[in-house]
Amino acid sequence: MPEPIPGDVADRAATHLTRLKALLEERGLHARVLTQPGRLPRLRVINPGCASLCEVVTAAPLDGEWSLWWSWAEPITDVDEMTAAVERIAHVLTPATRAAPDAHQPD
Repeated sequence: MPEPIPGDVADRAATHLTRLKALLEERGLHARVLTQPGRLPRLRVINPGCASLCEVVTAAPLDGEWSLWWSWAEPITDVDEMTAAVERIAHVLTPATRAAPDAHQPD
């Protein structure tokens, strides 16, 4: 069983995720900080227009620097780059659009 996360680390992660939550909500996404004793907080982000598009983001230190992380354990950005994080998360949670068929069909 993994060691519990120290309270000060969990608190700092929650602070970063709460900042990110506010910025994502300004973009129209729904977000909720999830906490559980002894674990890192997580931010569940949902596209309200397509609820199947959702992601869980964490904030955690690596080599003394805090970063935001995708659920697949890849970094999104440093926590100091919240605008870039919002752009990347919003992009991932945006449905793909299909190009309209060409009006002109070759003979």
